[in-house]
Amino acid sequence: MKSRIEVEAGINNCLLISDLYNSDLTSLTKHALGFLEQQLANQDMHRVLIVSDIEGNELVCDMFYKNLQDVCSSNSVDEIVLLGKELCAQNQRFKIAKKYCFAATDEFLNSEIINNFKNKAILLKIAPEFSTEKVQMFLQLLPHDTVLEINFDAMLHNINYFRSKIKPETKLMCMVKASAYGSGSVEVALAMQHYGCDYLGVAFANEGVELREAGVELPIMVLNPMATALYHLFKYRLEPEICNFKMLYAVANFAKKLGIKNYPVHIKIDTGMHRAGFEMPDIEQVINFINSQNNLKIASVFSHLAAADEDTAEMNNFTLQQISLFEKITATIEKSVSYKFLKHILNTAGIERFSKFQFDMVRLGIGLWGVENVKARKRESVNDVTPCYCGIDPQSELQNNFQFSIFNSPLKNVCSLSTKIIQIKNVSSRQSIGYGRKGRVEQDKKIALLPLGYADGINRKLSNGAGFMLINGKKAPIIGNICMDLLMLDVTGLDAKEGDKVVIFNAKRPFPEIAEQLGTIPYEVLTSISPRVRRVYFTENS
Repeated sequence: MKSRIEVEAGINNCLLISDLYNSDLTSLTKHALGFLEQQLANQDMHRVLIVSDIEGNELVCDMFYKNLQDVCSSNSVDEIVLLGKELCAQNQRFKIAKKYCFAATDEFLNSEIINNFKNKAILLKIAPEFSTEKVQMFLQLLPHDTVLEINFDAMLHNINYFRSKIKPETKLMCMVKASAYGSGSVEVALAMQHYGCDYLGVAFANEGVELREAGVELPIMVLNPMATALYHLFKYRLEPEICNFKMLYAVANFAKKLGIKNYPVHIKIDTGMHRAGFEMPDIEQVINFINSQNNLKIASVFSHLAAADEDTAEMNNFTLQQISLFEKITATIEKSVSYKFLKHILNTAGIERFSKFQFDMVRLGIGLWGVENVKARKRESVNDVTPCYCGIDPQSELQNNFQFSIFNSPLKNVCSLSTKIIQIKNVSSRQSIGYGRKGRVEQDKKIALLPLGYADGINRKLSNGAGFMLINGKKAPIIGNICMDLLMLDVTGLDAKEGDKVVIFNAKRPFPEIAEQLGTIPYEVLTSISPRVRRVYFTENS
């Protein structure tokens, strides 16, 4: 039987983990507790198990009690809440310091126990007849019908796919900036740590501080360090990108004042994107300064590809020129310092298309979420191109070595956004719907009201039939203007009722399709999802 384990934010800074798909404790001992360890990492949180009676014969129930005894005796949890008359009758079998018994769900929910759930990890393992949704409603931080689900199994699949493109010794940096592309930086970072990634990348120091306080121990590179955040950089062991002399001197001076030696920094090279980084004429001065002091040590030298996802001859030529310049600059630095450092230039599209140039580490971003970040279906494979060492003309390499292939994405969708219908109403012909009366009704229609709008990240350009959502796999166009907190769907002719699930995007209707319709990129669709939308992280085991 399949088990689905969900984790989300709970009340009073609690962590809520729910395992509700089956009624035995096998999934609890094998999977839910493992998932708990992943999400708690180095946090020392008090652990509570809420468990209910199960249906079954005497033998099944006895096995259930023995499994529960094992959980208690292994110190996997610190306290237990027993729901149901049978468990209450058996409560002496469970040797644990804190133990509470309630014959019925309402008795538990009306007790003072819930008020004591603060800064705890709560494992919920109760049968449907004990009102699972009601218990969850009491324990969830955001009891909201609009949910962004993040599939950690799919994310691990995507990590393994990109790992298959690189050598075993090549390190993997996973980008979790911008709240992990809208998915939740702490939860995703803890998953990356559990899955054996080598580095994490964030945009600003406060993002790194949040991860450290959540128990993340992986090295963290800060892409946009500010002078005002230097104290927090050092306090939380965050490794800054250095892209100009002002920051280089500021970080070195701060380290010197603190008496710190060999603090790791990452030197950014501008190889043609012209966004940030040192250029070729700067390198001698950078080297001289690094060698003149002992407060900073180069952890890596890196650059960013401007057009790795563009597979025209012109753009591939430019990418190879960037790689060639990067090789030249890093070779110069390597000859001038007395230690080794990491080199990296490949982003998600670069890993897919230029994996021969992986150097010591690669940086995985949007590919984690299942987006193939290459802009054409027929792609030029450059992985068979001879490495573009200095002095070799990239254009001749392309002309001599191009291979063409159709790329079928092996990636899996990670994120799904859904909500529920809160009202159904009939609107007669010659009426209008929404602000500005933009939704004109030429014939009688059935309208569904949804509890989400542009404040939740639904782009207003999808109003008035431009966008649609799915109800039981059927398209329901948006009618009228999207409001801040609400929107309306035309469900005329559909079997739709209040409480039905509505899909904004999922594996069958991926969010990059919405991005394409809006004339933007998938990143924007994901990162636009409001923090007030409930996030649920899950893993499934058969």
